[in-house]
Amino acid sequence: MAFKPIKKFLQYHFNAHNENSMAHKFRMKRMIFFERCFINAFNEKITKHVPVTVLDVGGTWNFWEAMHFNALNLCDITLLNLNEIKIPERFTNIKSVVGDATDLSQYADNAFDLVFSNSVIEHVGKEPAQKKMADEVLRVGKHLYLQTPNKNFPIEPHFIFPLFQFLPLRVRAFLVSHFAIGWYKKAVSREEALRVADSVDLLTKRRLQKFFPSAKIQKEKFLGLTKSFYFFT
Repeated sequence: MAFKPIKKFLQYHFNAHNENSMAHKFRMKRMIFFERCFINAFNEKITKHVPVTVLDVGGTWNFWEAMHFNALNLCDITLLNLNEIKIPERFTNIKSVVGDATDLSQYADNAFDLVFSNSVIEHVGKEPAQKKMADEVLRVGKHLYLQTPNKNFPIEPHFIFPLFQFLPLRVRAFLVSHFAIGWYKKAVSREEALRVADSVDLLTKRRLQKFFPSAKIQKEKFLGLTKSFYFFT
């Protein structure tokens, strides 16, 4: 019973859709950084009212609306996901396409002014798949903004469970099959439990820097600990 208040507290503060949560406040701070970099990178286009082409890998229109991005009307945004997303008619400059972050072969080199990726690279698979995504977003974008949680932060942000990412797979699968933890419902089979438990592979700063050697990686701090990494190149 004592665990329930802690679980409720963590879910409240790790929910980025809750405007009063810690996660949302951190996201808004990152967007201030992003907007400053965006203006510096595309000042000439902004001045001339030429749209900035953006590929948002794994993104949603809800995100851009919630972030109150001041330059949204200056962008032509393509949302790329495994499934098509229905876009409200009011967003005439946002479209949805189906694609895979690890294979952007439908796009030429430097096809977009900017590639944007928020908490996606940890979901595409293990290190080889992550490397493929890194290579692809660098190839198709003239600039890149990317954010991802820190593996070494003590609370795993998807399952919202202390040190979940360091537990053996069989233990993670056991927890997922017996409890609804984080943003996941209790798995109905062992196969589902194994798939869900192994669906996130968080990155360390070392691995992220290896994928993006020229990036100046920023550290997002909470109580002196690095919660996540982000950069704009």
